[in-house]
Amino acid sequence: MPTRSRRKAAEPAGAPVGPPVAERDPALLKRIHEVMVLTRAVEDRMVAMYKGGDLLGSLYTGHWHEAISVGAASTLRQDDYLAPIHRDLGAHLWRGMEPWQVMASFMGKATSPTGGRDGTLHYGRLDLNVYNLPSHIPANFPVATGMAFAAKYREQDRVCLAFCGDGSTSRADFHESLTMASVLKLPNVFVIENNQFAYSTPLRMQSNSETFAMKAVAYGIPGVTVDGTDALAVHDAVAAAVARARAGEGPSIVEGVTMRMHGHAEHDPADYVPKEMYDEWSTKDPVQLFENVLIEAGVLDADSAKQVREDARQAAIAARRKALADPMPDPSGIEDGVYAD
Repeated sequence: MPTRSRRKAAEPAGAPVGPPVAERDPALLKRIHEVMVLTRAVEDRMVAMYKGGDLLGSLYTGHWHEAISVGAASTLRQDDYLAPIHRDLGAHLWRGMEPWQVMASFMGKATSPTGGRDGTLHYGRLDLNVYNLPSHIPANFPVATGMAFAAKYREQDRVCLAFCGDGSTSRADFHESLTMASVLKLPNVFVIENNQFAYSTPLRMQSNSETFAMKAVAYGIPGVTVDGTDALAVHDAVAAAVARARAGEGPSIVEGVTMRMHGHAEHDPADYVPKEMYDEWSTKDPVQLFENVLIEAGVLDADSAKQVREDARQAAIAARRKALADPMPDPSGIEDGVYAD
């Protein structure tokens, strides 16, 4: 009885290596740095607001994720789709989301992207092609797969970049999305933010794979693992995956390895994390590392880097001031958007 031929599984590829810093576009490098610094400044301000009682509910931050969110988002065109998660404030800011809008969302203000109908991190901007985050990660993956399918069906030259955390790879919607995207060769790029813990569950209890990028083999697509604290390594790996998707060659997985330096949310003391892990990763601040790279390459000097930090700090202060002054929703509009006219 004849046996069925089997396609050769794709092997995890090595991460692409881009040109030296001195040969890159200095304007792009400076912009990546500015958004990374702004992301940190806004989240630091929001942590202070949470502790001071200004924010409603929980606060989820992305400290040490800035290189992943900004480095990845910086590879897209404005008409490409973006499906971020709660650690990806940098991707929102790269696309044009205003810091005060983010704060207003956590405060339930009428000026938030949802008009005050949802707080915390469930926001997006359809006009920026940034899609609202579903609560359970990676429930954004099926949405991202659908967006990529729509783009391909309509013969549009658009790529969809979606993010998830390491713990999310254990869910069925991760597998379902990767299966469909790979079989149909959809223009997806899936970024896995490996920050060592799915809430309090360590890596050794999540997966038996050496890396999460190795999961790409099961779908016959490329998968690479990069240093998630290196903005250029992330940018280069995602740029290669975006180019592949745009060329009609299908999806890819990019895994960025970093650390979650705060708890799962600000109410979580993260006392399950060994102190030595924090000590080790505290020396790998992606914002400071990228600034050092740019100064060493002559793209920035110490004074200009200091000014970027001060500008970001002032922007975060101004955002807090505006969000606090913005109005709460009018209760009479509670049914707006719920029922069809």
